[in-house]
Amino acid sequence: MTSKAEKLTPEEFASLLTVGSTSAVTSPPAVIPAEHRDRLIALGYMADIAGRLRMTTPGRIRIYAGQLAA
Repeated sequence: MTSKAEKLTPEEFASLLTVGSTSAVTSPPAVIPAEHRDRLIALGYMADIAGRLRMTTPGRIRIYAGQLAA
């Protein structure tokens, strides 16, 4: 992650929260808009592993940083 957090739209941040709060074991895969998925993967905030979106450490840090800014 860069020193300055990438600007996310409120909708992209909501998609990040959706993926972050979805259990990889007990919940169905998170469904978010394709453009959000592509951008969040490109930023390194999540990864597509075996067809499921999974949070990365930078993604969890970004959620935490977003909550601090609010």
